Amino acid sequence: MRPLSIAPLALLALAACQSAGTMPSSAAAPAPVAAPAPAPAAAPAASAAFDPAGKWSLGLNAMGQQLEVALDLYKLSDGKWAGTVSSAMFPPFPISEATLTGKRMVISFVAPTGDPAKITLDFDGDAAQGEWTMAGDGSKVVGRRNK
Repeated sequence: MRPLSIAPLALLALAACQSAGTMPSSAAAPAPVAAPAPAPAAAPAASAAFDPAGKWSLGLNAMGQQLEVALDLYKLSDGKWAGTVSSAMFPPFPISEATLTGKRMVISFVAPTGDPAKITLDFDGDAAQGEWTMAGDGSKVVGRRNK
């Protein structure tokens, strides 16, 4: 068995006492203070909300005919969405209301027939798909943002 050397411990105790200006005593040494826990890592920044503003070309079926529709979307200073819906067959109609939740937008407007209509779009970057509906009509919608 090897003899236990206490020399390193004695030097440590002597150095501690010298820095405090006292000599060793029979009192117990103060307990070491635990280092503070590291700060938690910062949470990743939230991804920016999707912005569908711009001019979109949408394909849909209305009254049995394939129709290319232009959707122009912009955000007002109060945070509400506005814009127009138009095609070669009818002039621009203002959007009555548009609500964006995540990447889904529900757009309400009055159709050329005078009936209330709704377009629901799910955006994926510069692509969109969904459906449109009005009394007695509706279809799937597929479209792209114009660059």
